[in-house]
Amino acid sequence: MTPDRDTAQEWRVGTATADITPDPNDPHHLVGFAARDGPMEGVEHDIHARAVAVEDRTGRRLVALSYELLFVFETQRAFLERECTERFDLEPEALFITPSHTHYGPDYDLHEEGLEADYDRDETLVASYRDRVDETLVEVIGEALSDLEPAGLSYTHAQCAIALNRRRPTEEGIAFDPRPDGPVDHDLPVLTAETVDGTTKAILFGYACHPTVGMAHSNEVNGDWPGYAMAELEERYPDATALFVIGCAGDQKAYPQGSRELVRGHADTVVTAVERALVTESRPVRGPLRLSADEVGLDIETPLEENGREIGREVTGHRPYPIQAIGFGTDLTLLSLSGEVLAQFALELKDRFAAPLWVAAYANNTGYLPTRRVLAEGGYESWQSFEDGLYAPTTEGRILSTATALAERVGGRRSDG
Repeated sequence: MTPDRDTAQEWRVGTATADITPDPNDPHHLVGFAARDGPMEGVEHDIHARAVAVEDRTGRRLVALSYELLFVFETQRAFLERECTERFDLEPEALFITPSHTHYGPDYDLHEEGLEADYDRDETLVASYRDRVDETLVEVIGEALSDLEPAGLSYTHAQCAIALNRRRPTEEGIAFDPRPDGPVDHDLPVLTAETVDGTTKAILFGYACHPTVGMAHSNEVNGDWPGYAMAELEERYPDATALFVIGCAGDQKAYPQGSRELVRGHADTVVTAVERALVTESRPVRGPLRLSADEVGLDIETPLEENGREIGREVTGHRPYPIQAIGFGTDLTLLSLSGEVLAQFALELKDRFAAPLWVAAYANNTGYLPTRRVLAEGGYESWQSFEDGLYAPTTEGRILSTATALAERVGGRRSDG
């Protein structure tokens, strides 16, 4: 659909893509599964960094940066903010970072926490790859900003049902198995940019689901289903950059799983959902662009024990939790949460707002973000919350409260209910 003249004059959009595939001859270890053994065994599918830059008619800019690795680390975010400010005069809240969370990328953390005990880590190799990735991310941001041209933005969405909740209650506790009646977010939001001649220049699409379909036995670099989905969309729309935005996928997995055929099958299902959204009537997205960010302090608790028995808990620390909000006029609001956020957070936030609200996650590596209910139930997503203790029951309320306030600040409209 060719954007109308007024909508096209609202925005300028630029895109860029760069390859971040490791050298297949280097003995990188892949990260994401504790059960994985040995170094990588090759490259099944190249991995990339993609950037989409948007500028409104006042000159305010936003860059959405997606890359096919597990996390964005706090030190990495700080590096990118600093470099983008110095090189491109880009304000920190204008940088929207969304790693795909693939579990089939190289180790690029500068810390060893969470790695398997028998991992013979090549620190020089890890640091070299991290340096390459970080510099590539800065370059791809700069290339997208240099590519700005008039375009119109439009928003639509569809439903996609590859995900199920992975927390199944049993007599022994919470099992790591599909739970068909558990909280799940099947919404698939799509933001497109089209140039004045009707060419699709960018397709941003989101979904809340772990990219872990291949499971731990796969020891080849790849982007799992989001990587294949982005590549397929770029084949079908050869002038477009397809950028995946992961949602609140902390307790969401795609089922069935465990084979390369299933990876491709789930990717095809997602691509079909994106195209289903694109054939529906979309809403024009206007400016101005509004950006806001804040931090909320989350309490960390550790057990109080007496005679080997837990008798309570005490707050022993605090963790800063960043939240980012992006407003496209009053037509679309995007919230960016940090860490492995559970689906219930997105469901609750979207229920609070009348206008389209897009909830993304994984913006900073801050562990799993459990709800009050999950903390009480226990299970993987509760005890994996934080390496030095557990998030306190106040976590859910504090995140929701701050996220709601930020969304309203950038133009989000509360629902009447």
